[in-house]
Amino acid sequence: MKKMRLTGGVARGRPIKTPKGKATRPLLSRIRKSLFDVIGDGIQRSHFLDLYSGSGAVGIEALSRAAERVIFVEKDMVSVHTIKENLAFCNFSSRSKIWQKDVLSFLPYLLEKERFDFVFIAPPYYQGLQDRTLDIIERKNIGKTRIIVQHSPREKVNLNRKKIKLFKQRRYGDTILSFLDGSYAQ
Repeated sequence: MKKMRLTGGVARGRPIKTPKGKATRPLLSRIRKSLFDVIGDGIQRSHFLDLYSGSGAVGIEALSRAAERVIFVEKDMVSVHTIKENLAFCNFSSRSKIWQKDVLSFLPYLLEKERFDFVFIAPPYYQGLQDRTLDIIERKNIGKTRIIVQHSPREKVNLNRKKIKLFKQRRYGDTILSFLDGSYAQ
């Protein structure tokens, strides 16, 4: 397994594992740092949802930066095992929950049961999963949720919707982070 390091918070500098192979695309440390620079202090005491979690790096970074609770949704068994190891190593297991589920099938149920301040969406590229995930979120009353979508600049993703509005976008080479505001959801 490859390792990368957390960029901020109580576990800053700690290494976390990533699964071998090309099944996951871990967000580079500098991009994760930039993501949390945009979020700022809003992460503190927040509830964070990490969809298509991979190694769990983004959700674990949220915990390190004082998120109260993080829920991870990832269907790959190897990735789920990696997330569990990383959470245990950083002593964050008690403030998190991992669901080994398909995001598109499980998300409607999850959004009925829980509220989130932030939702991070980082599915495999070029499969239309960003739009399909946003469609589900838009159908639910999510309140004042901030949504961050990771995608390729070569993908067309519908980011301006009736209930969710794009307010910031950052490009880092072959990665775009789009920040959306879900407070338009009624």
